[in-house]
Amino acid sequence: MRVLMVGVMLLGLALGGMGQGWAPHDPIYIHGDEAFTWENGVVKGSGTPDDPYVIEGWVIDTGGHDYGIYIDGTRAHFVIRNCQIRYPQERAGIFLSNVRNGRIENNAIFGGKIAIHLLATQDVIITANAIGFCDYGIILGGASQKNVVYGNAFFNCGFPAKDEGMGNLWHKDGQGNYWSDYRGQDFNKDGIGDTPYELVPDTYPLMEPPVQLPPEAAPMRTVDLTKVGERGIVALAPGSLVRLVAQDIGVGVDKIFYRLDGTDFLAYTEPFPLPDKPMVRMEYYAVDKLGNREPTKTLTIYLDIHPPITRIIAGEPSYLAPDGKLWITSKTPIELKSEDASGVTNIFYRLNGGEWRHYTGPFTVPGPEGPHKIEYYAIDAYGNREEVQSAVLWKDDSAPVTQPSVAGQ
Repeated sequence: MRVLMVGVMLLGLALGGMGQGWAPHDPIYIHGDEAFTWENGVVKGSGTPDDPYVIEGWVIDTGGHDYGIYIDGTRAHFVIRNCQIRYPQERAGIFLSNVRNGRIENNAIFGGKIAIHLLATQDVIITANAIGFCDYGIILGGASQKNVVYGNAFFNCGFPAKDEGMGNLWHKDGQGNYWSDYRGQDFNKDGIGDTPYELVPDTYPLMEPPVQLPPEAAPMRTVDLTKVGERGIVALAPGSLVRLVAQDIGVGVDKIFYRLDGTDFLAYTEPFPLPDKPMVRMEYYAVDKLGNREPTKTLTIYLDIHPPITRIIAGEPSYLAPDGKLWITSKTPIELKSEDASGVTNIFYRLNGGEWRHYTGPFTVPGPEGPHKIEYYAIDAYGNREEVQSAVLWKDDSAPVTQPSVAGQ
């Protein structure tokens, strides 16, 4: 039966392929090994190491779901490959929870919040995937271990990778991943960056992407019209598809009407692209299911192509000397504040050339008295990365010593 169904799919591909994927499919949810079925996108395999279940060739628009492919509580061997997952707006494009023995390869995931998220998952290989325009690229969550991530390409993600697990590898056989925000050099021209990528322990970052996103890949941003501030201004990534949402406390919203730069009003039905210009003026109004119409409102949309600007702020006690030196103590809180049009940034810092850390709140400077170098930068939600900034803070924990003296001596 499964062989017959695979033959039908291949016929569909021959008649009219869909780029990287073969055919459209609804979001896939698999709970337990017994749920690896044809209905859940499995095209072949028996779940053994030599004959894994194969989920292949699907184009998945997440639609109203919060995932593209969600696998939960499995131990059978499986492969997700050659799929295209578009615009995961909530949980993740591919979400694995309490899973073993998986492989994710040759997929394109773009335009959403999280591309791939592993939670309490181990022994999964993630390779040759193109990931782009997501708030988060790959997250290896708590209790995720012994997973291997290599040969992938990350394009313009706000937070390309995060590893909260143990014993995960971000390279294999001298090959890491391509990161569009990597700022290292390749002086010996071997295609591998000379310094590690700082967000995760990728010792062999690739200088060129091994895989590419499909031409139609684009970011998608949701504009909640009920949360637009009084200024009526938002910043979006260039090339964004805009999804409009609104709410009505009573009978509910029936339709949203909008127009761009004075063109005719259109009924909103699906995400739409913005014109290729730095600023767009959008007018809109919503109508509820009783025909009640709100007054026309205006929203100014700016395209955010500029990186954030981060400032370092020393709390108390601190002292700025006339010679420009900023003095602190071991108890002085150091704060990093970033400003960006998108309003969302991730800040990273390191002390005295140590490991890079994700900034989550004010920190203190450990170590001896004297100068300490702090380096820092930010990435906004659209992948715009600030150049590394630095500051030298002088530390003094010693109290003054008063020497008594006698006049005339």
